Amino acid sequence: DTKDDPEITLETYDKHQVKVPKSIATRSAIINMMIDDAGDVTEIVPLADKSCTLSIIQRVVEYLKKHAEFEASSADDETVQAFDKQFQEQSDEIIFQTILAANFLDIKNLLELMCKKVADEIKKCKTPDDIRDRFNIRQDYTPEEVEEVKRAHPWIYDRNAK
Repeated sequence: DTKDDPEITLETYDKHQVKVPKSIATRSAIINMMIDDAGDVTEIVPLADKSCTLSIIQRVVEYLKKHAEFEASSADDETVQAFDKQFQEQSDEIIFQTILAANFLDIKNLLELMCKKVADEIKKCKTPDDIRDRFNIRQDYTPEEVEEVKRAHPWIYDRNAK
């Protein structure tokens, strides 16, 4: 019933408008605060962070709606975990943009979920070079600086060193 749950219009960074039930939108602490400050749910809520593009906001809303359904139906942990695992399976770009948007929008459980995905990927790497390769990070140290770091912190490069 839209009278009990009016729609909020979010304006994405790339100037698209997305209508979202207030009960879903206010799961974001920032959007909740913006609506409280405006005192009017008919006002458009601008999302000024560049991570908040249409495609990312649609994903965030999908996540929030699904988790609202899980809470309403008292879904078991297995069901929630299966959805979350599938939700995490995205390109690095989408994962990182979702992390930025969840951080900006103050959606703690989504932020933690996506950061856990990145942490799990990092855990699979054995060395800093593996991490750079996995995330396509450019090496900006000179060979001399790399040697200096290796001497100062051998444990980083040797899993057996204490």
